[in-house]
Amino acid sequence: MSTDDLVLVTGRDPAALARSAETALGAPLPWVGEADARAASATVWLASGLLPVTPRALPSLRWIHSAWAGIDRWLDRPEWSGSVVLTRTVADFPERITEHVLGHLLAGEIDVVRAERQQAAKLWQRWTPGTLGGKTMLIAGHGEIGRRLAATARAFDMSTLGLRRGPVTAEERAAGIHTEEALPALLSRADVVVSLLPATPATESFWNAGRFERFKEGSVFVNVSRGRVVDDQALLASLERGRPARAILDVFREEPLPAGSPYWSHPGVRITPHVAGLGSADSEGKAFAENWKRWRAGEPLRHVVDRARGY
Repeated sequence: MSTDDLVLVTGRDPAALARSAETALGAPLPWVGEADARAASATVWLASGLLPVTPRALPSLRWIHSAWAGIDRWLDRPEWSGSVVLTRTVADFPERITEHVLGHLLAGEIDVVRAERQQAAKLWQRWTPGTLGGKTMLIAGHGEIGRRLAATARAFDMSTLGLRRGPVTAEERAAGIHTEEALPALLSRADVVVSLLPATPATESFWNAGRFERFKEGSVFVNVSRGRVVDDQALLASLERGRPARAILDVFREEPLPAGSPYWSHPGVRITPHVAGLGSADSEGKAFAENWKRWRAGEPLRHVVDRARGY
């Protein structure tokens, strides 16, 4: 921390981000924009949205704060090197992603599409809606977002299982949280599998043919993390076998999803354009403000990314 800090702010609506952070702090911050001649002297970088294609020369940089929860785009960036600290945003992402996942699951159970189709046809024809109650949800990537999703799923009378990197305590294991070794057995029990895995070399195509074969017949696969964790051809083939029977996909290897992708026309796939965890400038600015206060006070920052793990 330095009293001479300059904060470079870039990305989606930087002016709104700056206003939100200053409102939360009740004081102005030493902002510099991308076009500002002083930008090269920035010690702090608040980055929202996609990163500039060309890396920036920031010799004084000490701290990067990503306004996104996912930080895989930073892994190979030269700006994040040496002693530069990278933090990520959590903010209201647990709530937003939880609502997205459960909203789409509920829509499937009560068959919102059928209701809309019958209304358009002025057709009065009853059906028996399904329910989430009694079903089991497996959450792969049981961090802050996963904990919120699990708690809310249990409020709908679902049972929950969790998967995360170890070690796992005896108390956590009793609560249904396991390490990767238990995954085959967990998959056979899960009616819903939600991927919250970060994109790292270790999770590349994590969801592959071998793992999809273990899925319960008629199950639902939800991916709201990163497209790279899924072997797309394996998923498409597995959908034809009903393991899983449906997929709710918010993220893809290539975004925007190409018009020629078979996902678009697959009857078992629901597509959304990477919006599950899309936060507002207000929440992102507040999250930065909380860490800025710590930075200025010389206190440990929150949500620091582990360079070795990649999240």
